[in-house]
Amino acid sequence: MRKSIVGILAATALCASASVNAAPIRFEFAGFVTDDAINGCGALVDCGAVSGSFEFDSAAADLNPTAGTGLYAAGTITFAIDGTSFFSASTGLINVVDGPPVDQYGLLALGGSATNGSDADLSILLEDFTLAALSSDALPLTPAALSPMIGGFTLNATDDTFQLLGEITSIVCGSGCDGGGSVPEPATLPLLAIALAGAALARQVGRRTR
Repeated sequence: MRKSIVGILAATALCASASVNAAPIRFEFAGFVTDDAINGCGALVDCGAVSGSFEFDSAAADLNPTAGTGLYAAGTITFAIDGTSFFSASTGLINVVDGPPVDQYGLLALGGSATNGSDADLSILLEDFTLAALSSDALPLTPAALSPMIGGFTLNATDDTFQLLGEITSIVCGSGCDGGGSVPEPATLPLLAIALAGAALARQVGRRTR
């Protein structure tokens, strides 16, 4: 089942990347590791500074037709600890939720690779309980809307060799940010792909909040 979800992520990313008049945007994030729930800090990795990035298309289509929740393809996801690469994934999903009860911005990358040889899943979740961050479920094209948000990440090895937990302290523009507006809805999309991709994101967010 998990492999089929990873395949759906790749298919939706390819579908969304075919937009006309599109431009690549790269967001860069920073934070720190607070714990490795499997090994403890210092065994496999130190609880050090985190840096990374992800890319998306300025004209990415919303893969979720439900009002208030947007789902967009992402790619070229990187994650480093103390400046050393630790995880990467070629595809992912950005989830945008315009509350109430809470505004949320999430990044999910399933089926990536860690430098210890393990397959791993990365989940980043930012939240704003004041509802001031987002005004719609459109894909933010600059990090300004994310500045009021607080949140963290989980990076889990599928073979249980590590489970990193941490905080995200900032997201800035790496390249391509132009302050553009809303992203158009798609004309048609496979409903099964949307449902499974959304379910995967909900499972990862639920794992972090438990």
